[in-house]
Amino acid sequence: MSPIVFVHIPKTAGTSFRLGADSFFGKENVCRDYGEKAVETSTIVREWISSDKDGWLFARDFEKQGYQFLTGHFHAAKYISIFDASRMITFLRDPIQRIASEYNHFVRNNGYEGSFEDFFRSPQNVNRQLRLVGKNNWAEFGFIGFVDAYQDSLKLLNRKFEIDIPQLHENVAESEVVKPQQLTKDQIEELQILNAEELEFFSSARAQFDWRLRLACADESYVSGCVTHVEMGKLRGWAISEDINNAVLIQVKVDNEIIGECKANEFRPYCRARGLGRAGFIGFSFEFSREINVGSVECVVANTQQPLLNVYS
Repeated sequence: MSPIVFVHIPKTAGTSFRLGADSFFGKENVCRDYGEKAVETSTIVREWISSDKDGWLFARDFEKQGYQFLTGHFHAAKYISIFDASRMITFLRDPIQRIASEYNHFVRNNGYEGSFEDFFRSPQNVNRQLRLVGKNNWAEFGFIGFVDAYQDSLKLLNRKFEIDIPQLHENVAESEVVKPQQLTKDQIEELQILNAEELEFFSSARAQFDWRLRLACADESYVSGCVTHVEMGKLRGWAISEDINNAVLIQVKVDNEIIGECKANEFRPYCRARGLGRAGFIGFSFEFSREINVGSVECVVANTQQPLLNVYS
């Protein structure tokens, strides 16, 4: 089984989830990357990633040592070319509440003496969840859960990967993670402006999560996928169902009117390289018979009407 790679975003109940992973997989089978200087970072990470930068050797040794789970405060881009993108997971939290919680953590545990404004205006703290996941990577993730729906998220994740990570409460800080932070109107407005990209990403990811939950309750398969290009009279994208044996049938809509269908069974080298499933045979394309307004195009899964993401610009 391919390993699961958990992008642990700070202050998103990730420590509690990691403890659950330790319990299910066995602590010896969980690899950690919390930075080269962090004591919890696994030796294998220091040797192959921090020093030699040889991803192939790292993947080979990772498998040889029997690791089944990788976790840490790293950018997804660091490992998305080494492991299957469809095995990458994370949990998100309301962007403004998350950064307020992280500020309190830095003050309490790291001796941070700057103001809240100093903290959230710092470039490394702007759009942080989006930067860790990757603006161009997140649609490929196998699963994205949410702190405010942690129980449902864990159930859906376990169902998707056929595992049984328990919901643990040993982490004392978890109660703080979900505690609302009191902010002023001016602080909220500035945070919304600074983190506009992340707020849009959060909203899109949450809409997909809601569809995943809805389909699971109806015993229907969730479909990962997106429209990647709409130009020169042609549309292209990829889609894969959790029921991988069946290629996804896509309906193409313009101004909410169905104008045609196509099947997601075309070969895409990129999708195969990313390990998205079906050996890369998950692409779809559609040619328009008339000029259309690009902004009015939508692709949905034919049997459920689940909308696919639009990632073209």
